Amino acid sequence: MVRETHPDPSLAAALNARFIPVRLEGRSRMDLVQQWGVRGAPTTLVFNPEGKELHRFMGFLEPAEYLKELSKSA
Repeated sequence: MVRETHPDPSLAAALNARFIPVRLEGRSRMDLVQQWGVRGAPTTLVFNPEGKELHRFMGFLEPAEYLKELSKSA
């Protein structure tokens, strides 16, 4: 997704306007993988400012589908 989905201009604009995107490589942060119960990659987690998980989705998504999933976290 780093090369195919995230560089899409409309997706990048939506992410940067509404979110603070952070990308983590799970293999180097197994503590966070375990803490948040991530079971596969890629997994996207959306949190509110207080750190509460609002939405999660897994797997590769095209930009339009990724935007649909992000809209579920509002």
